[in-house]
Amino acid sequence: MKCLPCWGPFIPYVSIAIALLAWWLSWGEVTPFGDASQRPVEQEMVRLDEESDDAALGMQVTLIPAPNFAEISLSNDRKQNFIAYLLPLIGSQNAIIAAKRKEAVRLYGLSQQNRLSLAQKEWLVGVATDYEVDVTRKGFDLAFWQNLLHRLDVVPPSLVLTQAAIESGWGVSRLAKEANNFFGIMCFKVGCGVKMPNVAGEFRRFGSEQEGVAVYMHIINTKGAYRAARMERMRNRLLGDVPSGLALAKTLLNYSELGSRYVAFLIKIMHENQLEDYDGADMQQSIEVVAAPPVVTPSAAEQVSP
Repeated sequence: MKCLPCWGPFIPYVSIAIALLAWWLSWGEVTPFGDASQRPVEQEMVRLDEESDDAALGMQVTLIPAPNFAEISLSNDRKQNFIAYLLPLIGSQNAIIAAKRKEAVRLYGLSQQNRLSLAQKEWLVGVATDYEVDVTRKGFDLAFWQNLLHRLDVVPPSLVLTQAAIESGWGVSRLAKEANNFFGIMCFKVGCGVKMPNVAGEFRRFGSEQEGVAVYMHIINTKGAYRAARMERMRNRLLGDVPSGLALAKTLLNYSELGSRYVAFLIKIMHENQLEDYDGADMQQSIEVVAAPPVVTPSAAEQVSP
């Protein structure tokens, strides 16, 4: 107690230190990242198409200091809970896509015999429209089938998990919690989503986590930024391999201005957390349309499956 006066000159500095600590701790409340340790070192907004008035075509690309994802303090339990929660949503959406793909391949067989019904053609037009495949110029020609099946395909879970982990801080970001947006999907109409500080545009708000996953996969399957990834997935199919998230990640050099650094970061996170192990479990093999097949009997056509 006798030394208490000695501390007098230091009291203002202690107050400043406490104030700075409180300010630092408050960062997590105003950033889209749940933990201050996961604050991005670089971010870029990527427009996925030219139409600036489209309310869905944009994604945020983030580089976070890689050591943060490797530290034990991040909690392996949190990572496992994140994977266990998101993986069934990915599997469910891939199952929907796979079922449509299976039907499309079956109808391809029928089309080679001119046996498509009006209802089947209407279904094909609907799917083609949804996947942005032009069917108006030459109808159901070979180019149509190739384009459709390049797009109508499952997305490797490892790629989905990796990009979701990066953009949501393993599921703890404000966007993930309040908007069911794990992927930094953006929109560009006033009031179309959630506004974040110092970010041009807004972030999409989804009604459920499943809807967010579905929109992300649809972006992968339709937008120009992922064209190279779809070509690599097709190459995997033609070789009889299961589509690989690692192979698709390597094609994203031109996806962002961050270029090879972003690709290296994706691969690092994928490797460190063994996310490639989740590829293939829900991916059926597929017959690719590379040329018109010989005429087959109706019973054989019905057996064509992805």
